[in-house]
Amino acid sequence: MLKMLINLEILVPETENELLSVLSFNKAKTKDENTLGFTIQPSSNCQLGCHYCGQVHTKKVMKRDIADIMYDRIKSKVEERSPAVKALSVTWYGGEPLTGLSSIEYNSKKLLKLASDHNLQYNANIITNGLILKEELFKVFVSEYKIMHYQITVDGTAEFHDKRRMLKSGTASFDIIFKNILNIVNSEFYQTSGARIAMRCNVDAENKENVFELINLLRTEGILSKIDFYISPIHDWGDNNATKINGISKEDFAQFEIDVFLELMKDGFNVNNLIPPRKTYTCMVVSETSEVFDAFGNVSTCWEVPLTPAFENTPFISGNMVENPLIDTSDAAMRNWYDEIPTNDTWCKSCKFLPVCGGSCPKEWYNNSPACPSFKFNIDDRLFMSKLKQYETIKA
Repeated sequence: MLKMLINLEILVPETENELLSVLSFNKAKTKDENTLGFTIQPSSNCQLGCHYCGQVHTKKVMKRDIADIMYDRIKSKVEERSPAVKALSVTWYGGEPLTGLSSIEYNSKKLLKLASDHNLQYNANIITNGLILKEELFKVFVSEYKIMHYQITVDGTAEFHDKRRMLKSGTASFDIIFKNILNIVNSEFYQTSGARIAMRCNVDAENKENVFELINLLRTEGILSKIDFYISPIHDWGDNNATKINGISKEDFAQFEIDVFLELMKDGFNVNNLIPPRKTYTCMVVSETSEVFDAFGNVSTCWEVPLTPAFENTPFISGNMVENPLIDTSDAAMRNWYDEIPTNDTWCKSCKFLPVCGGSCPKEWYNNSPACPSFKFNIDDRLFMSKLKQYETIKA
């Protein structure tokens, strides 16, 4: 037992500075990456007018000259790290990325060839509102552009979703989005493709009880077991103060999350990461290579930065590729997060969960908002549920 506790680093030498050991280990891991990850905004436009979105949208699609500069930048990073790099990962993001469909197609073809030329595994995912994600387009994305993971936000049933995620004209969006999801998930292609849809439900005090009605709708339609489902609390984006409008405290969200887990587990739903694994990579900002490219050619290291007025003319934007193709993001804002923790104003340095979450979202801490993950407040319930799940598996 003693040997096990030492191997798991639950017991450490009395003379060891455990904080520095954890941070040094995490920092070393960020330098040992074999996957290069990039987030691309093919468009700065979006059809929706969500009250909690901090972006300002314009009808701008990434032009080919900007796309070519971006490709050259990605290509140089691949070649700089060859042969250590083994995979190329792309996240299509917005605005609404599907309003830049031509850019997704153009860039995907070039990036797929780049991966093939350098014998890299290629994987892509997309964060979309689902409005124009028709079944045929889904088939093309999976078959031709290897986009295998789809995050679609649905904020409850129509009654609540349409008050929060309406078109900019005020028109309802739920029926269109939900029909698209049903058509895709019920198709034979989806069930054999290996692709996966994850439904995200943003939660605040206004819509949280409706989440159970949404789950029941998914259950009634027979697709709950065919998708991933999770909830996320509304948070402040830029300076929009979204939490001031029906905000929910971290403690209340954590308790509500347990209620949602229990509801999902009634159907045998596999709740991912019930016991959170160690996270040495908090998010893309700590990576020396991960970058975000917007439709205008701006480069940043956090995907909440582009199109967000609060971040204009700040260190959060590293520069513009058109003006300077050789922008250096190695010392960008938040890149040195692990070096900052011992002396910054967060309480991460004294928190027992630091080895698990790595400090969570640096941007929230930078905005004077505690970034603590929900499991900090509901870990006891998670442990109990995990043991219960193991017991039921053995019993079965």
